[in-house]
Amino acid sequence: MPENRGNRDGTLVDDCVQWIAHRIDGRVLRPGMRLPSIRALARQRGVSPFTVREAYDRLVAMGRIEARRRSGFYVRPQPPGNTARYAPSGIDLKWLMHHMLESGDARGPGLGVLPADWLDGAQVAAALRALGRQGRWLDSGRPHGFEPLRALLQQRLAALDIVARPEQIVLTTGITHALNLVLQRLVPSGGTVLVPDPCWFGVLGMLAAHGARARGVSCTARGLDLDALERALREERPHLLVLATAASNPTGVSFADDDVARILELAVRHEVPVFEDDVYADLCASPVTRIAARDGLRQVIHAGSFSKTLAANIRVGFLACAPELAESLSDAKIMGGFTTPELNERLVHKLLVEGHYGRHVQTLRTRLSERRARTRQLLDGHGIDVFGGAGDGLFLWADMGVDTVELAAACRERGLLAAPGALFSPEQAPCTWMRINATTDEADLMALLACRERLVRSCRTAS
Repeated sequence: MPENRGNRDGTLVDDCVQWIAHRIDGRVLRPGMRLPSIRALARQRGVSPFTVREAYDRLVAMGRIEARRRSGFYVRPQPPGNTARYAPSGIDLKWLMHHMLESGDARGPGLGVLPADWLDGAQVAAALRALGRQGRWLDSGRPHGFEPLRALLQQRLAALDIVARPEQIVLTTGITHALNLVLQRLVPSGGTVLVPDPCWFGVLGMLAAHGARARGVSCTARGLDLDALERALREERPHLLVLATAASNPTGVSFADDDVARILELAVRHEVPVFEDDVYADLCASPVTRIAARDGLRQVIHAGSFSKTLAANIRVGFLACAPELAESLSDAKIMGGFTTPELNERLVHKLLVEGHYGRHVQTLRTRLSERRARTRQLLDGHGIDVFGGAGDGLFLWADMGVDTVELAAACRERGLLAAPGALFSPEQAPCTWMRINATTDEADLMALLACRERLVRSCRTAS
């Protein structure tokens, strides 16, 4: 709508500055994007070119835009400290999740995914082009998901000694979707869910949103503290136990076989369903017995995903469980959001059936194992203890010796994303532990260690 011509020139310029700044803050105008020419914006806003020129000059002085000779005006990228809009007062779960997802430029030890250049983008693009020529993905999806993919998943689960018929497998848009469906069906508002402490912070966020209470069970280098688990089961009478048996997030620990048997025995005795999060299965280099394999999918819901190995935005996951529960979860899926995107499901099916995925995963495992060893070596060299010995998969759980919320704040000032240990505990208490992505660039890891050294010196001086 044109500006009010009765306003003074200063107000017109102010209004124009605010109009542009609001669109930059809202990411309608993104970093690097070219702004309209002075004359074009003057026509659009119903003001004089002089007003727009003055507004642009002010925004240049404010550091919001930049002028490029003979090219025009462009939105200027902002320093990392200026983009933390979601939690300006501190670092919390919402802040971390937004910053992991908000920008493809995010970097640092707190990231939860593999580097983009580790993923097989060329093969995924080729598969997408082939599917586009077929045109079959225009069909609507199916309640349980794309049937040929479920048949392949049946074979993949069998390789883990998990026997599931296709009708026991429901496709989802990732682990988060799978867990949300289970919470809807099995956990009433106000109900209690047992989780490892520490555990994946996404679980804690979902439980809070669902109105459920998270009770932490302490961890050991072998997995869960089984005495603590037995006490929690006896005292809480929980509705669900959520855990990961292979390369768990954030510790990287895989459960010992006899502990898997004991966990199942306790869950059966106390009649508590188990949600087994196996999202890192294909990044786990060592063989691990799954709880679902011992249970036969009677009491255990086994869930997996391809988002960690193909691309974070290819949201194809699945869950396998008892037939009656699978039907109920499929109903919840349809009623809550209709079918899952069949294009993504056909893409994963194509990559699996043609053998590309298997070769890609083997390369990832080898590369991740080498990088993990190097990252561990660097941490050891700085006297930092890593939980659980060698561990496996994408993450290391490291004792940094300082409050890691403070350390994360120091990293933020250097443009690095860090994941402090408090975010991985139901108690959210300050602690010295931090989750570190094993694939962190060595320069970024050294920057993290430099921030830590400054905090250590500061603490010594203060004492």
